[in-house]
Amino acid sequence: MSDNAKLINTIIIKGILENTSPFVIGTGKGDIIDIEIIKDEIGNPYIPATSFVGALRHHISKNFKEEDKKIWEYFWGSKNANNSEAVQSHIIVSDAKIKNGKDKSYIAVRDGVAIDEKRGIAKDKAKYDYEIVNKDLKFEFKAEIKIRKNFKDKEVEILKILKTILTELGAGKVQFGAFTTKGFGRFKLKNLQILKFDFPDDGVNYLKYLQHGDLQKDKLDLSKIDSLPLKDNNDCIITADFSIKSSLIISSYTTDPKDPDKVHIKYDDKNVLTGTSLKGAIRSRVFKIVNTLCKNNQEENNDLRKLFGWADTENKEKTKYKSRIIIDESIVEDVIEKEQTRIKIDRFTGGVMSGALFQSKPLWHNDENVQLKIKIKDTKDWEIGLLLLVLKDLWNEDLPIGGEKNIGRGVLKGKKIEIVYKGQKYIIEKSTNDDEADKIAINDTNKQVLEGFVKKFLERVRDWDVR
Repeated sequence: MSDNAKLINTIIIKGILENTSPFVIGTGKGDIIDIEIIKDEIGNPYIPATSFVGALRHHISKNFKEEDKKIWEYFWGSKNANNSEAVQSHIIVSDAKIKNGKDKSYIAVRDGVAIDEKRGIAKDKAKYDYEIVNKDLKFEFKAEIKIRKNFKDKEVEILKILKTILTELGAGKVQFGAFTTKGFGRFKLKNLQILKFDFPDDGVNYLKYLQHGDLQKDKLDLSKIDSLPLKDNNDCIITADFSIKSSLIISSYTTDPKDPDKVHIKYDDKNVLTGTSLKGAIRSRVFKIVNTLCKNNQEENNDLRKLFGWADTENKEKTKYKSRIIIDESIVEDVIEKEQTRIKIDRFTGGVMSGALFQSKPLWHNDENVQLKIKIKDTKDWEIGLLLLVLKDLWNEDLPIGGEKNIGRGVLKGKKIEIVYKGQKYIIEKSTNDDEADKIAINDTNKQVLEGFVKKFLERVRDWDVR
């Protein structure tokens, strides 16, 4: 080993990763479930280091500028097509195992279905089941960074990358696993501890650390280290607050005979508005709006595919797009949960069908706030205009969410919409004037800008019509 490759520093990073939303890191199709969660030797879910580092590197490279290519490759590792001049990664991350063993059920099962955009109904044989890891669990995080003699004078640049990573993880901005565009896989790094060992002076202390796993040592202070500069960001964040007009149910089924036949989906005993249901309803309405305005059907519209994501399930094309729209899950609190018994009517006789009595337990309007948080990555103006038309339908009680829509469930009433785009904030609120209860409050400047987004969308529609 050359003298330049001599190890002179090791930085140890320890902390707790807490998932603030459910996550899915799967092993592929199982015998019973379509997507099974990856588990360790005792059956607990964990976060593989390969998934973690891959998603982390992608997030940092997507959002921050690479100041020094050589340092970047030293930190993350790299190789070219023929594997020559490969650079080994100098950040080492361990699998994140769940903390404190198994004391409750960590995994739940959800189901989904693909929707036909043209007809607005479920596709034939398109139902699937998948496991999720419940939110608010704690995983042990550990990473090491090696600094060798030939990069000693570049230590500050290496620490800048580290500072950026820890800042993004601490803010909960990095997502891991599958279904990230539906709000899954959000984590926050907490209880952070950073230790630095300088060799050969700290050799004995490092051996003690390896032996005991803990050491009373001063933490490495990154407060005076800058983060990497941000790339230009055209992301749009939409936060919309609604109330339930009557009732809402996103169905979940139990095996307990004492429970109703259908209850609203929960995790940790909290009612949740799932990102999958929200995104499915919004996507379906988007295609309905576009097909209403266009002369020809836009089912194969590439602009919409790139916006909402698309993959060829029949393998006729190799092209696939990752969705640029992310819709978070949200907790629905302060609602009333009340069981309702229903019957099925024979449409020919008008009488009750034998054996068709069933119970459902929806959420009923009380004093709740239903929040939708939508992020559009690399936004174009016309995309905001299109989403504004969908939000208008939600606001005006014309786009129900969830199940049992045929009896009036899932209708929302608008309260407030906040749009943040290119450093500007646009707010639409329900009027506080009792005489104008059905109207909205928005200043004239914001109104003109938002109408401009809708005009951009209409111009885009005309482009699609002439193709």
